[in-house]
Amino acid sequence: MDTLEAQAIHLPQIVKLKLTMFEEAGLGHLLASNFKPSVLSDYQKLYESSEAKHFLAADGDSIVSMVGGFIKSDIPYCYFTNPRYGFVGDVYTMPSARKQGLATTLNGLVLDWLKKEGVGMVRLLASGAARPIYEGFGFQETDEMVLFFTDEIP
Repeated sequence: MDTLEAQAIHLPQIVKLKLTMFEEAGLGHLLASNFKPSVLSDYQKLYESSEAKHFLAADGDSIVSMVGGFIKSDIPYCYFTNPRYGFVGDVYTMPSARKQGLATTLNGLVLDWLKKEGVGMVRLLASGAARPIYEGFGFQETDEMVLFFTDEIP
C-alpha cells in the first residue's frame, strides 16, 4: 500500500469516494442532484488556492483510503487574530482495506500539513468508531450542539 499526496488529477476519484462515503453512511438521499460536478468544481478551486489537500492510500492504481484537510476562515473565526483553522473531512477507507491503520496514517499526514500551513486549530466531525483515532491525536470534545428542522436527520 502506497501513501501519496493527492494532485488535481485525483479529484474525480476523490469525489467518487466521497459519494460512496455518504451512501455507505445512509446519507445519499440528502445529496443534491448535482453533487459530483459541484464538489469537483469546488475542490478544483480549493486546490488552486492551496486551501485543500488530500492524502491517499493506493493499491496499484486504485485509491483505497483518503483523508482531506481544508483551510477555512468563516464566522466567527474570521474575527480571531489567526482566523484560519483546519477542518478534517473526506475520511474514508474502502471496506476491503479497513483495520490496517490507513486512516490513522493519512490523518497524521493531513494534520502535519495543516500545522505547517499555520492554522490555529483543527475541527472535524467524528463517528463513534473514529473517536479513538482522533483522541489519539489529542482532539477534545467540544460543547457544540445541533438542532435539526427536518425529519431528514443525518
